[in-house]
Amino acid sequence: MVCIFHVVGKKDTGKTGVIERVVKEFKEKGFRVAVIKHSHHKIDLAGKDTDRFRSAGSDYILFQEDDYESILFIPKISSITLLSLLPVDIIVIEGFSNIEIGRKYLIENPRDIEKIAKAIISDASQCQRIKVNLKINGNITEISSDNPMLLLLYNLMKVLGITDVSSS
Repeated sequence: MVCIFHVVGKKDTGKTGVIERVVKEFKEKGFRVAVIKHSHHKIDLAGKDTDRFRSAGSDYILFQEDDYESILFIPKISSITLLSLLPVDIIVIEGFSNIEIGRKYLIENPRDIEKIAKAIISDASQCQRIKVNLKINGNITEISSDNPMLLLLYNLMKVLGITDVSSS
């Protein structure tokens, strides 16, 4: 099961610093990590191509920056809705203070960054890398976050209640 840690606090209190610290630690321990950030700022600026595609009615917009970063815009779907699909071991959420999900940590002062980060890292001791055995084409296959596409497919099947798949 995916571990979820939820960092909340007012602007400039150290939320991002906490998350940077714990993500580095989790990566050093071999976990695959996703960060979900809530912001009141728009990255899809009015008049830019992605905004124009959305206004035209596109259901999905995938923005690729050179060869590295991608952003998926899915109009009318909250990123929280997609959590159960992410092919990762640990999810860290920044913001979304109005929802209750995962273990929540309140930071009120940048001086508390290290203290909160240590608390999250300590609480993460129960987190384990995801490993699931699945029968694929008659063979037992171990699925883990090392194979994100297969884990994504498995997570989608779970969400949809699919327990058996075959083709003719």
